[in-house]
Amino acid sequence: MQKHTKIYLDYFDYKTANEVICEACGSPAVDVHHVYGRGKGKDVIENLMALCRRHHDWATQSKISKSEMQLIHRYFLAGSRKTFLT
Repeated sequence: MQKHTKIYLDYFDYKTANEVICEACGSPAVDVHHVYGRGKGKDVIENLMALCRRHHDWATQSKISKSEMQLIHRYFLAGSRKTFLT
């Protein structure tokens, strides 16, 4: 398991990766995405968000902006499970 994935699972107290949901739509997540890139000091919960395959593809193809991802992630961290994207 990658370090950033473990950080994410531990923060939200998920027992397995199978429990993780996409922060954007609520579907099962397949990846923990770095909102503002990878690198030293970037494996922090404020920079990590779980995404389903579709929304991870959107993020990597810039179909959703980093500021939009950050907004969705901030709501998720605050406890909101509102669906933002379909």
